[in-house]
Amino acid sequence: MNTGLTMIASVMTRDVCQVGKGQAAMESLALMRSRSVSSVLVVENELILGIITERDIVRSLDAKCDLKALSCADLMQSPVITGSAQTTCLDAYHLMVGRDIRHLAVTDEAGHVLGIVSEGDVMRNFGIEYYSRLKDVGSVMSTEFCKLPPAALVAEALRQMVEHHQSCVLVVDDQGHAIGVLTERDIVTLTSDQVPTEQLTLYEAMRAPVITIRPRKPLHAAVKSMEDAHVRRLVVTDDRDVACGLLTHHEVARGLEGDYVAYLKEMVEMQANTPAPGAQGVDEKLLLANILRGMSGAAALASDRDYRISYASPNVETMLGLRVEDMAGTDLRDTLKALGWGAAAASLTEPALASGGRHHSVTIAGGKIDLQVSLLLDDQKNAMGYLVLAHKA
Repeated sequence: MNTGLTMIASVMTRDVCQVGKGQAAMESLALMRSRSVSSVLVVENELILGIITERDIVRSLDAKCDLKALSCADLMQSPVITGSAQTTCLDAYHLMVGRDIRHLAVTDEAGHVLGIVSEGDVMRNFGIEYYSRLKDVGSVMSTEFCKLPPAALVAEALRQMVEHHQSCVLVVDDQGHAIGVLTERDIVTLTSDQVPTEQLTLYEAMRAPVITIRPRKPLHAAVKSMEDAHVRRLVVTDDRDVACGLLTHHEVARGLEGDYVAYLKEMVEMQANTPAPGAQGVDEKLLLANILRGMSGAAALASDRDYRISYASPNVETMLGLRVEDMAGTDLRDTLKALGWGAAAASLTEPALASGGRHHSVTIAGGKIDLQVSLLLDDQKNAMGYLVLAHKA
């Protein structure tokens, strides 16, 4: 059974933390802290007006806002991206990735709140057994993370977290060993306690020790470690115990990209094999193209084994700045190199992708883009070409 087809109604949090728009912003922080949650919804008459997340609080503090003078309406983000209870976990994940969000509100047809789902909820839906089929930690970890010495101020940590879109800062010693961590949740706690952070050092504010893991460890072991320790991140260290990566719920969930491709194929096969009475057979390529077109917030490029691009979804224009009409027959490697992936040619080989997809981040005019490349396989698992999925990092 493909657990990615599980509906989010079965994994969402139904007891949603809610505040009113006129309540003090500090009340939302106190609620998040007491309930150990990363977001609250701003609701009026059972309808969602906005959402306040840990990241919003970090941004406000970095901007030198006085949270004690703000209301929840001042702090919230709006509009809120929502899904229905019938949305599948994989579709929810892709909606969150495409919109660069970590929470999806769940509503009924009238817009009333039913629940909320996070990246962590999606990740847990797949279970330890699912991840045992996947790769090791090193293949999905992020090598781009914020790190500062213990003497650095919390204010500098806030700046780096906002500037680099990170959920934490690692505190490292002179040798690069991780000795502590400061997370968005820690910032919420400090602010809720009204601890003055202007001159507070990371050594005074950090949590220690950190939980570490080696890059060669199986991904399912990492997921189990996070679940057992009730944490959302692990520090990846090399053989010298130097921090070399970070594994969070976001990186683990990103490993679902390959399963989403399989899900698309499964949809194609299901619909092709069960036509409506009297209907003609469904053209698989046409159906797949339409599914790819409908992917929210993601762009897709597909090529044959000789790297000739045979398909480009319409949103490559808005996301990557590429003209769809110019793509046909061009070399996929040259296209990715032009986007900023200089080593694309070395990564786009059958041997390099045999054990799973490859990720690379590029920065273009529209911002930072995450590119994932994987093989296109036929029913006998033979390579037929290459698929690139792009979304905002």
